[in-house]
Amino acid sequence: MFILENISKSYGPIRALDKININIPSNNFVVILGPSGCGKSTLLRQLSFIEIPDQGIVMLNLNGATFKSDSTKRPWPKLTCVFQKQFLWPHLTLKENIELPLKNNQRSTPAEVEKIIEQFEMEGFINRYPNEVSGGQAQRAALVRAFVLKPEIMLIDEAHGGLDLEQQHILNSHFVSLKHTGVGLIIVTHSLEFAQKYADFIVVLENGRVTDSGDQSIFKNPSSRFLHLALSSFE
Repeated sequence: MFILENISKSYGPIRALDKININIPSNNFVVILGPSGCGKSTLLRQLSFIEIPDQGIVMLNLNGATFKSDSTKRPWPKLTCVFQKQFLWPHLTLKENIELPLKNNQRSTPAEVEKIIEQFEMEGFINRYPNEVSGGQAQRAALVRAFVLKPEIMLIDEAHGGLDLEQQHILNSHFVSLKHTGVGLIIVTHSLEFAQKYADFIVVLENGRVTDSGDQSIFKNPSSRFLHLALSSFE
């Protein structure tokens, strides 16, 4: 369970998060929704312990251990992140990028790595460098690099960015498989349809504040303006 107490974060004059208090499950399929610029990616960085909030504290209770944003190290690789900027090393091939974190954490065998590469249909470009592939192909590499670490929690920012419909379907099937093995998923997306189909718990952000949260029942009686508008477009 993630416990956020009075979390605020600013970048210069811009207040990205404003006094957020919420508990977010760490062992469910969680989707973070909201309009562009509402603070979704900033919230994900707080949950990942990559950034420290200006005010408040983020706590994660994971298998009896407690991690705190103000005093403990990031719980990697138990918690892994995939952001829109893939952070692939330009001097390494995609395969070398995928295998790099395994040098100190043998959490997947070479055969398991090859299987995931095959599932994501990356054989044709796996030995190319990041500047030699498309954005969608680089995104697949970043996702596979996270999968092979066999994390307990995965945080993913705009998971479907740059992927065609077939690859989105493949990725969603991986998410479902991970959920069934007990991996917690927290995914930032603009897709209401994705949230309605897969999410166990939804967090809605608007202007840096949580305006709705809960299970699928929030779609029946939403409090947030964003959900009202998004749902009305489906009617």
